[in-house]
Amino acid sequence: MAMDGLSLHAMLWEARGLLGARVDKVQQPDKDTLLLSCHGTACGRVKLLVNIHNENGRIALTRDTAENPAAAPAFCMLLRKRLVGSRITKMEQAGLDRTVRFSFSGRDELMDESVCSLVVELMGKHGNAFLLDENDVILDCLRHIGVGAEALRVCLPNVKYEALPPQEKRDPLAASLEELSAVDSPRALMNGYMGVSRQIATLLLPDGLDKEQRGQYLFDTFQALKEGRLAPHLVPGIGPAPFKPLFREDADPFPTLSACYDAWYRERDVHIRMLRETGSLRATLEHALKRCENKISAFSNDLLSEEEENQLRLNGELLLSFHGERPKGADTVAVENYYEYPPVKVTVRLDPSLSVPENAARYFKRYQKLKAARAYAEGEMGKLREEQLYLQSQLLALNNCENGDDVAEIRQELIRERYIRPAVTKAAAKPRAAKSMPLVFLSSTGLSIYVGKNNEQNDRLTRSAPPDALWLHVKDAAGSHVIVDSKGMPDKQTLLEAATLAVHFSSQRNGASVPVDYVPRRYVKKPSGSKPGFVIFTNQRTVLITPDPNLIATLKKGIKEI
Repeated sequence: MAMDGLSLHAMLWEARGLLGARVDKVQQPDKDTLLLSCHGTACGRVKLLVNIHNENGRIALTRDTAENPAAAPAFCMLLRKRLVGSRITKMEQAGLDRTVRFSFSGRDELMDESVCSLVVELMGKHGNAFLLDENDVILDCLRHIGVGAEALRVCLPNVKYEALPPQEKRDPLAASLEELSAVDSPRALMNGYMGVSRQIATLLLPDGLDKEQRGQYLFDTFQALKEGRLAPHLVPGIGPAPFKPLFREDADPFPTLSACYDAWYRERDVHIRMLRETGSLRATLEHALKRCENKISAFSNDLLSEEEENQLRLNGELLLSFHGERPKGADTVAVENYYEYPPVKVTVRLDPSLSVPENAARYFKRYQKLKAARAYAEGEMGKLREEQLYLQSQLLALNNCENGDDVAEIRQELIRERYIRPAVTKAAAKPRAAKSMPLVFLSSTGLSIYVGKNNEQNDRLTRSAPPDALWLHVKDAAGSHVIVDSKGMPDKQTLLEAATLAVHFSSQRNGASVPVDYVPRRYVKKPSGSKPGFVIFTNQRTVLITPDPNLIATLKKGIKEI
């Protein structure tokens, strides 16, 4: 869920140490995100995160790092020019709306005092961030909105900034105990009071409380948030909350609200960023896969033509054995089928404009054409099935990408395999970073389990694994190579966990009783000239696995860095 006004109020209270802090660095990792690296006496060194994504929108302090694009966007360059070296003087929220104004004071190139503001609006799909001068004129913004039928206001440089109209709702932080006792449902709380999202309203009004208890709990919680007494908790299935929810024993406490938001959004941010970075590659692969599947469908029809071939050959042979007189202009002729005993009369269609021998030759020509097409289809079908599996594995690898290095490896592989052309740009000439690394999990017995995220990693992982390490792969489906760092066969629980990971990182992750092959790595070979990620193996054994989400979550908590 995106941050609501109540949580934003709590976050600004937590981030009050930023007042007086100096801005050292500005980054824009993607089109929705800004990172301001700051340092100050009260806050130390910390990053201020601003994200205006419609689902992941939030303002928080973070210690996470982010990859920068090859070239900084224009808005980021302007922020660097105006904000780096300045100090944060104010942080103001418009009531409990999801709008915050950060005021900055610094010096320009002539050492004159420079004042500007960064206004952040977390309004779902209408979210935006504006850099304003001292007269509230827009210097630039993340999302430009021009004059149009659906435009409520113009968001363009050199235009006066228009603040959003305030909500006509009551402030829950100023509400009395009597007022809050009259609230009888999450919907009533959400509709009557500003800054309360549906998820937070559900946590504030759990079932099982009477009117008096309900009002007291709401009043105590709002008073605590008003005074900055935060109790951040992460509620599974709902998200971060700045207070401790009642009757939710599964809620995990966090030392700060910022840490709570980092934990909740970390994987979501990576997922959205990877969807954007891999969009063009995904479209290319899906187009190639569709074309491959169309060829498979066409060749499958050719493979079913054997019966028709035999009939064409039979018709030609029967016509060659016909020695009677054909009625003038007849389009059929009755001949004896001497392949059956006793012979029976069959009717063969003719082209009236051709003689009987010429009709026979025509049947033989069609027979030879179908026979050649079927032979060609038989030869091509194996290659197409291999290509189909390869393309499916590449689409799966895109889902496993966690950073730009993973995407770059897949892009380079597709260039080598001639699915895409190399881009001749400055960004392409940038030196490649270090090779991306596979995922590493710890089994419940302490053994390392390695999982390749793409074909390049799969090949490196399998090639470098010791001969007696256990190798696993989902049977007859696209998926990651999995290696258990064991000397010989591991314990049964580790085998189960490794096989579960093999299913989770495959195209069969939503299946049941999925077969997983496992074998010592010494029996896994890569044929010469085969596509990346393709191997053959012998002496394998198979285990059936139905993925367990709880086991996957447990293994992810034990993930290691290499």
